[in-house]
Amino acid sequence: MASPPPPTASPPPPSPPPPTASPPPPPSPPAWTPVTDVNDPTILQVGQFAVRIYALSTRQLKMSFLNVVSGVTQPYNGGYNYRLVITVSGGKKAQYDAYVWGILGTMSWQLLSFTPH
Repeated sequence: MASPPPPTASPPPPSPPPPTASPPPPPSPPAWTPVTDVNDPTILQVGQFAVRIYALSTRQLKMSFLNVVSGVTQPYNGGYNYRLVITVSGGKKAQYDAYVWGILGTMSWQLLSFTPH
């Protein structure tokens, strides 16, 4: 019987991969843009939505939307952020700051905050 061949030296282990650069930070969100027309139908609908949701959630059912005083918008997550100063009647205060996110033409809307101005 022939003897087995002598063991050969094993190849060196593979070298580790070169260090990778850390991924770049996510881009900062786009800047807020001032609302140029507070009577724009979209802006009015956002204001009405904010007042209705807040009034229903706090049982201040006499609160009603009067107008939008000012605001800014920002594209975000497929929709828009809206920060509006809203005048109401029947509330504890006359003006409120509303922060709303939504996608136009859908049912995807959220009232993020509603605080006295």
